[in-house]
Amino acid sequence: MIQRLGRRVAALTMAAFTGVAVSAYGAPQGQTPTTATATAQASGATLAKPGAADLAAKPFMEQPKLAPDGKHYAARSVAGGKPLLVVVTVTRDGKPEVQNFALPMKQTLRFFRWAGPGRLLLSFGQSSTFNGEPVYLTRLAMFDLATRKFSWLALGEMGFSGDDIVYVDPAGAYVLVAMQTTPYDYPSVHRFDLATAKHKKVAEARDHVWDWFADEQGVVRGAIGVEDGRWWMVYREKDGETFKRWINGTFSDDDNITDFHAVGGSDIGYATATNKNGRLALFRYDFKKATLGEVVWEHPTVDLDDVIFGADGAPRAIEYVDDRPRIHWLDPEMRRIQAGLDKAVPNATNRVISRSVDGAQMLIVSSSADRPPEYLLYDRPNRALDIAAAPYGKMGGKLLAPMRAVSYRARDGMEVPAYLTLPVGKPEKGLPLIVMPHGGPFVRDSWGYDPWVQFLAAKGYAVLQPNYRGSTGYGVDYVKAGYGQWGRAMQDDIDDGAKWLTAQGVADPKRVCIMGASFGGYAALWASVKSPELYRCAISFAGISDVGAMLRYDRKSFSASKYFRNWRSRVQGDTGFDLKTVSPLFVPAKLAMPLLIAHGSDDDNVPMSQSAKFHQALTLAGKPHEYVIYKDEGHGFASDVNETDFLNRVSAFLDQHNPS
Repeated sequence: MIQRLGRRVAALTMAAFTGVAVSAYGAPQGQTPTTATATAQASGATLAKPGAADLAAKPFMEQPKLAPDGKHYAARSVAGGKPLLVVVTVTRDGKPEVQNFALPMKQTLRFFRWAGPGRLLLSFGQSSTFNGEPVYLTRLAMFDLATRKFSWLALGEMGFSGDDIVYVDPAGAYVLVAMQTTPYDYPSVHRFDLATAKHKKVAEARDHVWDWFADEQGVVRGAIGVEDGRWWMVYREKDGETFKRWINGTFSDDDNITDFHAVGGSDIGYATATNKNGRLALFRYDFKKATLGEVVWEHPTVDLDDVIFGADGAPRAIEYVDDRPRIHWLDPEMRRIQAGLDKAVPNATNRVISRSVDGAQMLIVSSSADRPPEYLLYDRPNRALDIAAAPYGKMGGKLLAPMRAVSYRARDGMEVPAYLTLPVGKPEKGLPLIVMPHGGPFVRDSWGYDPWVQFLAAKGYAVLQPNYRGSTGYGVDYVKAGYGQWGRAMQDDIDDGAKWLTAQGVADPKRVCIMGASFGGYAALWASVKSPELYRCAISFAGISDVGAMLRYDRKSFSASKYFRNWRSRVQGDTGFDLKTVSPLFVPAKLAMPLLIAHGSDDDNVPMSQSAKFHQALTLAGKPHEYVIYKDEGHGFASDVNETDFLNRVSAFLDQHNPS
């Protein structure tokens, strides 16, 4: 599956890397998509617009992760609609060895990570029932490269237990996992021997306690409990001691702590918490005194997104997003390497996604809004930067649209950040507009490559992606502004983005549609019955029609991982608020525009019933609409054929109801 190129090419301008050689294997026809596009533009050639099949084509690999010894990397892949795990042997001769391993069907690969140089841990999830009730189950598997065998890490005979990894032994001998005996129990922590899959309990379950953490020596040091709007920590100073209830807090605390990192042999660790400006920042933390110390890193306008810790337990880098994804290295040498990468590959996001333990090998993803991701392998001792894989082969030489960060004011004065993509070569005036709210809703959109956005831009549409209130990344107050605002102020923010862009003259007020997936699909469904004066049509993929039923199905679907899971108040707001009043399912007669509904039959995030019931209600109400179910698809598309069909349906639908 891995295409390769043996000869060296000048793929990147490497002035910042003195003596660094560049090669590419994984790029078709002797060029990477980057160099193919650049060459065509420089020669004045007319670039082809990407079509549905081009943009729906799945990359031959995604999310590669380098092994601790730097000798392999593993990645997700799909072949013939079937999920695969790909393991690539790193070589310097441009001839990587590739092994493909089939993954269980009807299950979603949630994440994977290395456990030492020879084993991988993989998390799978699927919808199921327990005692007659629908539940979403996760379980953990181990893959051994030497034997090429999968084995489940589970409690009892049920075959599921959870996938909350607390600690992984660097040598790959064992792993600590927080697991539940049944979906009704709280998790206890178990140590699994990865050679035998045998386990023993190392920390007992405690009522209302979900999130356990360990130090870098593998000692379970504490956990976080949540109940009735309050949180607390249980903690111990060293192995063998009992856990004690240590500190308490509420979700409204100004210093709301969202994550802890313990350091072995010390009571001084780190915590992520809101700073005085309401932004998530990294602090030192005294576990013994239960107090925040000095700020290690903070940003004046946006949240810390993630912290990368070293093997010694100290933070190495901070990831955050302002107008685009960024990384700040606390390590001076890595800061120098990052600066060289950014100079070598300008106007792009260049992120070290994994590295060997000794730092000799680094795997980097490089992309921009108008360039699909490419994976680079940096050999530090040899100062060589190779293109390990250019997995979007069909996008080479295609004309893609740039994306810009914008902002506008909602009707109540709230400043709403957003991203705007405009069709290439058209005047910024009177354009047809697609408003595309993100899913979640407590996540955010960011600057980067988006196939659906590029498909719409290629058809001549402006695309606005609003980060409505409740979106993460802009501080705790912005997230809290979205609590209890499903179908209310959140929807107003989305609508106000369309009004702002039409008031600027960029968009034609008579040619505005809304399209989204998951929560974005909900926003499209809600707009179809709420805002006929603003939108000309609506498109929903995997949308939610009954908010109350969705909450009963999976309360974790709407949690913001950087804030505690007070999930119901976030969605419902006032406990007396009737969620039916913001659920499209209960007002089908109000549909007043053309509507396209699509869903995957095997969606275990938003059940297909959410679309099916609305389809039935619309049919009974005599409201015409388009409805399609994609067999064997989940909360996104695994099949190129199905996604191509969906985009072609979107194209025909827009051509009929909102032609560009």
